[in-house]
Amino acid sequence: MSKLVCTLDDRVINEYPLNKERISIGRRQNNDIVIDNLAVSGLHAVIVTIGKDSFLEDANSTNGTFVNLKPVRKHVLNQDDVIEIGRHQFKYIKEHSSAVATAPAATKEEHAGSTPLDKSPHTQPPSLKSLIQMSRPMKSEEEMLSETTPVAIPAAPLPIGKLHILNGSNSGKTLTLNKTLTTLGKPGAQVIVITKRTNGYFLSQVEGEEQPSINGNPLHTLSYGLKNKDMLEISGIKMEFTFA
Repeated sequence: MSKLVCTLDDRVINEYPLNKERISIGRRQNNDIVIDNLAVSGLHAVIVTIGKDSFLEDANSTNGTFVNLKPVRKHVLNQDDVIEIGRHQFKYIKEHSSAVATAPAATKEEHAGSTPLDKSPHTQPPSLKSLIQMSRPMKSEEEMLSETTPVAIPAAPLPIGKLHILNGSNSGKTLTLNKTLTTLGKPGAQVIVITKRTNGYFLSQVEGEEQPSINGNPLHTLSYGLKNKDMLEISGIKMEFTFA
């Protein structure tokens, strides 16, 4: 599981596993990570983890939240990102990163002169298919040039999602979901996030006992893939989700 390694004055003081969907950071004692420092707001920032992805959001703090020395409001965390809150620093270690780190060692060994078994010549007898191909006459240069190489067709870009507000004081307005992470609802009552991924938009609840409604039914899954024309109700506000 992913984790945060906390340091103060270049000294490691704690590690925090991101074992909850929502981790709060702040000076108040009811936070998941408590920082007893006057430079830190009562609720300073929140980390939302959905699957293997973690998102950092500043909670309107007084002194701001920084990632890699830059102020952020919302940020998708990447391996070795350093979050600064007051004088404390939190290094983000992504799940399974150790497996990735070992990959260059194999490349180095290959360059050192050792040849992997599957790349060694004649490690296996030729297959029947290859023997048949070897028995065929060689093609002329013209025939080889006339053959076309298949070209990979790039995937279609993800359409822009929108929420059309149907009631309340903002009725008739449209919210464009052009950010990686969009937060909706009332803090302390009901909060949901909509994440924009390469394969669609996904809705998850991160706070509150009352569940949001999807097409008239309460949300019962950890992450729901939104579909065109889905009807949502969040904290009493009705919305329609559409693809542009």
